[in-house]
Amino acid sequence: MLTISKPALSRFRTGEHLQCMTTILDVYKVFDVKSLGLEIRVNELEQKITIMKDAFMVSKSDSVSFELRPVDEERISLLKGLKRFLQSEYYRPDVQKKKHAALLLKSYGRFCDGIDKFSFQHKTAVITKLIDAWAEEAEFVEAVNAIGAHSWVKELADTNESFYALYFSKAKSKLPVLQSNIMKADIKDAFDELISDTLAFARVFPDKTEYNKLIKELNGVIEANNQPVVNRRNRRRKETVSSFTPTLPAGVLDLNSY
Repeated sequence: MLTISKPALSRFRTGEHLQCMTTILDVYKVFDVKSLGLEIRVNELEQKITIMKDAFMVSKSDSVSFELRPVDEERISLLKGLKRFLQSEYYRPDVQKKKHAALLLKSYGRFCDGIDKFSFQHKTAVITKLIDAWAEEAEFVEAVNAIGAHSWVKELADTNESFYALYFSKAKSKLPVLQSNIMKADIKDAFDELISDTLAFARVFPDKTEYNKLIKELNGVIEANNQPVVNRRNRRRKETVSSFTPTLPAGVLDLNSY
């Protein structure tokens, strides 16, 4: 049964909410939404996002992009450098290094092919997803260690985080809380309608190929955008555990006891 992951909208900060919805819109725009019967719903979502973006951002002028572009270009350069490094490792005679490089190149391609055409927010989400996968999944951790790609991965992660911080430092959130919540609710309604239609058409349309591709892409970017929420929750859990001092039985800390 076809399903689409749910974004953690209620847990998103305002900037994260806007980023998530923008990246979802970017995914739809890659597809021929008219032939999929989704054009009206996509346009409705875009209108709601634009209203909030205009209110939330300092400006849509080139001045903001001018400040963001150098950092964005830096992370794209790092991605290109990382790919070249992986390619060079792939051509080593060492069979194991070749195997690890091939694994990472395949993963890189799945996430980052065509990334230079993505929006600022979409790039941030995709790079975050790549970095998290390589840091958490055992086969990728082993591969990164085996070919010594740590410095490339770390510098990419640091630059991506710097871009994220800079992007939202250029945003102003002077919207009254009520107005902000109304805008987010409007976006959520448009999003829910779009997702509902997407799944409905996907179930009944004879050729499901494009719908399957679309849903796969949507699940990827939604999971990537949910990651900061997951990370925050995990940090809070660790802080709670580390701040808890257990009560030990009498005599346990007595150096003369056995």
